[in-house]
Amino acid sequence: MNAKLNSDARRTIILDGYSNNEPLKEIAAKIGCSLASLKVTASKLGCTRTPKEAAEFRRGFHVPEHKWQDYKQLMIDGQYRARECAMILGLLTEQSSGDK
Repeated sequence: MNAKLNSDARRTIILDGYSNNEPLKEIAAKIGCSLASLKVTASKLGCTRTPKEAAEFRRGFHVPEHKWQDYKQLMIDGQYRARECAMILGLLTEQSSGDK
């Protein structure tokens, strides 16, 4: 997309991308800007993810509040990886984790 986008179209693409949890690189490619520029614009629009939301997005699953303490203990004390902790706590099944 080499054509220059007007500010309304750019704003709409950014808001839609963030609400649909699209990767930031894909959103930046759609509007034809750098990742840093996208982050600044998204911050000004107030649609950036909180640190907790960003971590959940990277992990690919949500840890409920009632299991958060157990999850952290497995991560820190048990030295398990995030996906292994999720499987132990029943947040992921073998099939949904993508392992074969």
